[in-house]
Amino acid sequence: MSTVMMEWPALSEYGETTMAIGAGHRVEDIAGDLFEVVTQICLSTLRGRRRNGHLKEVEFLTLSILHAHGTMIVGDIQRLLGVLPAQMSRIIRSLENRDRPLIQCRINARDKRKIDVVLTEAGEKALLVYQGERVGRIVERVHNLSEEDQEDLLRLLHKLHAILERPA
Repeated sequence: MSTVMMEWPALSEYGETTMAIGAGHRVEDIAGDLFEVVTQICLSTLRGRRRNGHLKEVEFLTLSILHAHGTMIVGDIQRLLGVLPAQMSRIIRSLENRDRPLIQCRINARDKRKIDVVLTEAGEKALLVYQGERVGRIVERVHNLSEEDQEDLLRLLHKLHAILERPA
């Protein structure tokens, strides 16, 4: 299995891309830069191969959705993740068939054709461990920013979070 290396645009000493940004493409360029930074963060938080029992990214996302929404129907989780039914079945099976199951499935009380999924205590713990490991690695990177840059980043993250919370 080979690793794909992506080439990132050159950044100035101030963290800005060195390419000129025209007025018509400013938002697209910002979105592209943001996507690249998110990708770099995701890649930098990976450490070696996934060990047995550790979460895959899509498993983490499933647990995150359940943590945020509580009990959910499998089809609703599938739609939020944007995966095919067969993929969702594998994800559910993987999270359910562990020594300590991370989720529990049961027939929906209102519609016997649907399956409810709920996060277990072990799932809650696995979610927190996964988040903690990755947040710790991000802390290592953000710690290198000046206090002023950290405040600017926090301010912008709050704004972006508020925008993402709005309905599309």
